Amino acid sequence: MCDPVAMITGGTALLSAAMGAAQQAIGVTQQLQHAAGQRNDYNFLAAQQRNAAAVDETRARQDEQAGEADADKAQQKAGQRLGQLQARLAAQGTDLSGSPLDILGDAAAAGAGDALSLRYEGLRNAWENRVRGAGRQAQARYYETAAGNVDPTLGIVKTLLS
Repeated sequence: MCDPVAMITGGTALLSAAMGAAQQAIGVTQQLQHAAGQRNDYNFLAAQQRNAAAVDETRARQDEQAGEADADKAQQKAGQRLGQLQARLAAQGTDLSGSPLDILGDAAAAGAGDALSLRYEGLRNAWENRVRGAGRQAQARYYETAAGNVDPTLGIVKTLLS
C-alpha cells in the first residue's frame, strides 16, 4: 500500500504546484490588462493631441482671416482719409501738385503701412498656432509609437520566472 506520509507530502506538493500555477495565471492576466490599459492611455493622449492640433489649425485660419479683414478695414479707412484730404484741399482751392501731393502721398503710405502691419500680425498669429499644432502632432505620434511599443510579454516572462 501507500505510505500515508508520502501521500500527504505528494498531495501538498501537488496543491502547492497548482496554487503556483494559478498565481502565475493571475499574474499573466494582470500583465495583459496592464498592457492594454497602457495602450489605451497612450492612444487617448494621442487623440487629445490630435484634437488640440486641429483646434490650433482652426485658430490659424481664423487669425489669417482676421488679419485680412483688419487690413481691408485699414485700407478703406486710409482711402476715406485720403478722399477727405483731397476734398478739403480742393475746397480751399489748393493746387494738388507739390506739397499738397506729398501730404496725400504720406497719408496713402501710412494707410498702406497700417494695412500691412495688420496683415502681418494675422499671419504671425496663424504661424504661432501652426507651430503649436505641429508640436502637438509630434506629441501624438510619440504617444502612438509608445502605444505600439507596449509589450506585455516582458511582464509575463518576469511573472513566470518568479
